[in-house]
Amino acid sequence: MKVQLPRDANQPTQTKPGNVVLAVTANGQAYWNEVPLRGHQDLLDRLEKIAVIKPQPQIQIRGDGKARYEAVGKIVATCQEAGIYRIDFITEQPHS
Repeated sequence: MKVQLPRDANQPTQTKPGNVVLAVTANGQAYWNEVPLRGHQDLLDRLEKIAVIKPQPQIQIRGDGKARYEAVGKIVATCQEAGIYRIDFITEQPHS
């Protein structure tokens, strides 16, 4: 899902097979990889299924820079509720 990522000078994270990308668009719509989520329970059900995998897949959150903090915060809270312990935030490198 294409979102306009915030810019930050962090270390780039590679998306690897098996990782889950959770995108949040500027209007707050969340996606599991490229599939739109239907709300909290849909996300929780999906996360609980992968939380038991050893090792757990990495969750990568790609929040649009214009998305409300609340929308991204709810995704982080749902990850914690499901027992996910590895969450990364994906940003873009600032232009030099």
